[in-house]
Amino acid sequence: MSKRTLGPASVQAEPPLAPDSVPVTRYAGVVRRHLAALLIALLAGCALGVVKIVLTPTTYTAQIYVLAPPVALHPSIDIGSAIDTNTRAPRETTMDTEAQLVWSRPVLSKLAERPGFDASDAELRDRIGLTVPSNTHVLTISVRAGTPRTAQDGARVVADSYLALRNRILGQVLEHNRQALENNAELLKKQLAALPGDEDELRRLTTRTRRQALVKQIRDVEKQVAAIKSKQEQPGEVLRGAPLPRRGDDPGRDVAVASGIGIGLLCWIAYVVVREVRPRRIRRPADLRLHSRLPIMVEGAALGAGHREVARRLRNLVFDADAATVLVTGVPGSAGTEVAYELAEMCTEGGSATTVLRIVADGEPFHEPPAAAGTGHSFTVRLVRSDDDRQLTRAVDKAGRVSRIVVITTPDINGADTIAAAAASDIALVVVERGRALDREVASGVLALDQAANPARVIVLTAPVLRGPASAAPRRAARPSPVGAAAPGRG
Repeated sequence: MSKRTLGPASVQAEPPLAPDSVPVTRYAGVVRRHLAALLIALLAGCALGVVKIVLTPTTYTAQIYVLAPPVALHPSIDIGSAIDTNTRAPRETTMDTEAQLVWSRPVLSKLAERPGFDASDAELRDRIGLTVPSNTHVLTISVRAGTPRTAQDGARVVADSYLALRNRILGQVLEHNRQALENNAELLKKQLAALPGDEDELRRLTTRTRRQALVKQIRDVEKQVAAIKSKQEQPGEVLRGAPLPRRGDDPGRDVAVASGIGIGLLCWIAYVVVREVRPRRIRRPADLRLHSRLPIMVEGAALGAGHREVARRLRNLVFDADAATVLVTGVPGSAGTEVAYELAEMCTEGGSATTVLRIVADGEPFHEPPAAAGTGHSFTVRLVRSDDDRQLTRAVDKAGRVSRIVVITTPDINGADTIAAAAASDIALVVVERGRALDREVASGVLALDQAANPARVIVLTAPVLRGPASAAPRRAARPSPVGAAAPGRG
């Protein structure tokens, strides 16, 4: 009878792609596996945003409108010059200058004296807002407080303090400029009176040009003085008083909820990264499907009966494949040894003489598992020293001359002995004990077998054997192998 050809295995959860490509299905699978955690994180983040809104105290903002006419801080004519050809426009105050006056120390001190504004200068400055519409000199001063009355009172105090400070400081600047310009005009008039000769004899071009320049500059200075006097007569004033706020400020509900959802999403991503990166124990078939596409044979909890049911199905698989050498490796190694003993017993009961070759690591004492302990074995157990491929080959050949089926079990699925045993076997079986096996060990072991000459045929997910009374189904008594059991063909 010809042996059946075993198809290749694959340990990839997705189809093979380029090395630098990232399959989208990987992220979709992560979302699907952790969908419940994602929903919980989003709901928790939304609840966090709502709590932020509820705990944020309600504030009110009152606005007052103030007219701040521009004031020339520096005239266009240089003070003290005899002849000035400077035609620059006067340097007037800007809105930045007005803002610094609003947020100045004297204004904040006046505001701190009012009830409800007992805070530091930095906090008071943060509670005072200032906006200026385009192409205007009207300042909108807003003050934030805990109650509407307090906000209205604070806006009035800030506006009055600002206008008083502005009139005092800018008034002093204008007075200084006016006096300097008047002194400059007197100097220019003296220079005009000091010109030689009388007006009837001033017919040369240079003399006439000098006199005209002095007269023109005297007129410019007098215009500057008149402009300064007009500015002093038109100080800043309040255009519209601060009305009583009727509604509280926007607590930023959309921002708080969006921030809470974002925090929840970040927490979920961190949770997923930790869960996906750290090793996990295999507890259900879904944990195996993340790392392998091999068929999964699941065994339920057994009470005292060992792994007879799964061993029976494995025996049928071995007989159908007409395999003479079977590799049984497990995670942990003891799980593979127990199933190997059960499989050997079932194969012997099926009429095929069986020998178990157990590879024992260096320094490991030999202890038969409880499944094989008892009054006697219906199969033969032989030990093979680890890290010796030639001894393993001789042991397989020797056991094949006296047995129909040779079952090889190894202590470590990721060891070199497992690869050597897989090369000498017709079929490889992987046993995973739930609750003890780690996903990384299973994935790396199946990948090593997949890259070897004999990929794994099936993964068996077994349950820990619960020690209790033996199964009601009586086991068949051990009987000697028939005479032709070691001959080629099925026993």
